[in-house]
Order: sequence, then structure tokens, then C-alpha cells
Amino acid sequence: MIAAIISACRGALRQGDQAPSSEGAGLTRAGFLQLAAVGAVTAGVGLGIGEAMAASRRAIPRVTDIDKLYDAWQSRFNAADLEGMVDLYVRDVTYINPQGKPMPGHAGVRADMAEAFAFKPRIDIHDRKHLTYGDTVLTTNHWKLWMRGPDGKQQELTGGGIEVLRRQPDGAWRFIIDDASRSAS
Repeated sequence: MIAAIISACRGALRQGDQAPSSEGAGLTRAGFLQLAAVGAVTAGVGLGIGEAMAASRRAIPRVTDIDKLYDAWQSRFNAADLEGMVDLYVRDVTYINPQGKPMPGHAGVRADMAEAFAFKPRIDIHDRKHLTYGDTVLTTNHWKLWMRGPDGKQQELTGGGIEVLRRQPDGAWRFIIDDASRSAS
């Protein structure tokens, strides 16, 4: 992209129709306008690319220790960190929300979490258990959740989850199945 910008600038500077100047060389009006247009487009594109690159470079810590996964989940949930939450799931996750509704993939997780975060919830995940088989883990937990209901009153909910995790090529553990609608004792 930089090469194209430099080439466009050089082309603008080589244009004919030079206006007279005291040094005998300079930028024509047409060349100046082209150069300004290239600069404006470049600045606009550069800002958009910069914002996209900054967003994609956000450092979301990987969770490589299975015993720390629920800590990370709880922390990100309580911070309403939507992208951090989504990062804990594989792209095509089988996700069942606490009401038993299937909401597959990152889009489902993102939609359910965004809706939950609107109620400013806090969660405590406890009674965590892991059954490991190589790079796959079956986990269970119980949770308590506090949030303001639609009527503004504080509510306390309890429940549990059954999840399946898999270690990814980057070493991170991610959910491949998350069923928050039931718990195992």
C-alpha cells in the first residue's frame, strides 16, 4: 500500500502544466490537487486500517492452565469483557444458554453475553471439577449470579454448567461445548 501511495505522489509531482515559479520548477495546481486528494484518501484509509489493526491486536491473554480457565471466565464475565469471553470459545462452539436455548458459534455466545451484560451481572463459579482425557476435558461447576432484573430489583440466581474443553494448537484451552442450562453433581 505504501508503494502505491509513493507512486501516486510521484505521478502527481510529474504532471505537466507547471505554474511559473522563481526557482523554475515546482508543483502544478493539478499536481497539488492530486497530491492533496491522495493524502486525504490515505489519511482516511490509514485511520480505518489503524483502528482495525489496533482492535485485532488487543492482547487477550490465552488460558493455558486448565485450572485457571474458570477464573478467567469469571473475571471476564464480571468485567463485561465481551471479546475476552468470546475468545474462550472455539469459533463453532455448541453453546446452550442458561434458559436451554441453543446459540451456536461465536455469534451465539456474543449475542447471549451482550444481552446478559446489559443487566450488569456478577458471577461466582464454584464446585469446579475436571475430568481430563488428553487434550479434551469434561468440566462441571455450580454458580451463583447476582443482577438487576428488568424491574430494577436485585436478583440472585443459581445454576450450573457442563462443558467440554479442548486444548488448541496455540496451547490455550477453549470451550467446544458449553451447556449452562444444567449442572452435574
